[in-house]
Amino acid sequence: MLPGSDRCSPWVHPGTTGCQTEAMDETAAAFWLGSYTPGTGGTGEGSGVGVRALGREATGGLVPVSHHDADSPSWVVQHPSLPVVFAAEEFSGLIKAFGASHDGTLTRHGAPVEVGGIVCHLSVSPDGASLVAACYGDGRVVVLPLESDGRLSGRATDLEDARDPWGVPGAPGSASDGFVSNGVAVLLGRKTETEPPVFEGEETAEARPSRAHTSRWLPDGRVATTDLGFDLVRFWRRGSSSAAPLVLDHEVTLPRGVGPRHLAWHESGHLHVLTEYSIEVFTLRAGLDGRFGVVAGAQATADGAEDGDAAAEISVVGSREHLHTSVRGSNRISTLQIRGDGSELRAVSDVESGGDHPRHHVEDGVVLHVANQRSGAVDSFAIDERTGAPGRRIGSVEVGTPTCLAPARL
Repeated sequence: MLPGSDRCSPWVHPGTTGCQTEAMDETAAAFWLGSYTPGTGGTGEGSGVGVRALGREATGGLVPVSHHDADSPSWVVQHPSLPVVFAAEEFSGLIKAFGASHDGTLTRHGAPVEVGGIVCHLSVSPDGASLVAACYGDGRVVVLPLESDGRLSGRATDLEDARDPWGVPGAPGSASDGFVSNGVAVLLGRKTETEPPVFEGEETAEARPSRAHTSRWLPDGRVATTDLGFDLVRFWRRGSSSAAPLVLDHEVTLPRGVGPRHLAWHESGHLHVLTEYSIEVFTLRAGLDGRFGVVAGAQATADGAEDGDAAAEISVVGSREHLHTSVRGSNRISTLQIRGDGSELRAVSDVESGGDHPRHHVEDGVVLHVANQRSGAVDSFAIDERTGAPGRRIGSVEVGTPTCLAPARL
């Protein structure tokens, strides 16, 4: 068993026999669902209804409970200790806070705050004191302090802008150290090349745009963020004043064009980075000096990427011995086995996502819920405890244009 793994409480689905059970109530909110809504610039396909509350069926599938209107809230997250839900309205650039009730009813909770272009991800600090927003449109990473009742304070602080470590290929200042150009290639079994590869989907203009995409709070209090456009994972530590709530600690440069998107933390001390363009998982670990570096890498799918694929989400399975990745295009959920000290990954299976364009997924005990954006449903699958792979579909609920699932704690 891997360091930190726990076969019991995270693995038992509510309503089953085992070491942790919970009464089933289809009228109670179990998840918050983000979506694209109609008439929003940039999607052309939104049919969602804002933020929706979903309850659990006895089978483990999900059922609609209630909803609250919002303008394409593509990412939602709940406060770690309060019944407060935060929604990122992707195209308006607003973050909104809502008070949440057991039945899924949401009510406005303070004034919204504007943060930036195409805000696509939110995370709340474990102590509930601050929120980090990532803006895909303009590359900004923004910190917002939270009041004691979970309201947005209204004060937003931009963190230091990212700089493209690769720059213009061949120009002074481009990343050229041997580890990035050849060392990672060796880890992944690639041929070393004098020119970096260009992956499907990479923006190849001479001046690449910054694309902040996600943030994750780490157990030591630092925050990791990705810049999909600049192939960076940046690490931030607490600052000494409200004017600088987070300051840059260090950066990890990935190979040019891979497109780091989302992150998953494993209890063994490894940070797994899913790349949207190259469909890979890079594993990072901190050294004795506290600085993270790449220690391993693997394909994110068992059968390899197909033309038009784009990786979307990565998560740790409840047993802590597998990862799940979702891939749009070929519409797959892949399972990767975690071995050794937690750094070794091997993709062992690919299964269909149950619909079109698996934008997001989340584990729920022994059930995996997949938000299939273009087919307009959340599809639920039983997870095989032995292999970690999704198996039999146990539910499907039509929900418009789903983009994000966040556990509810009420």
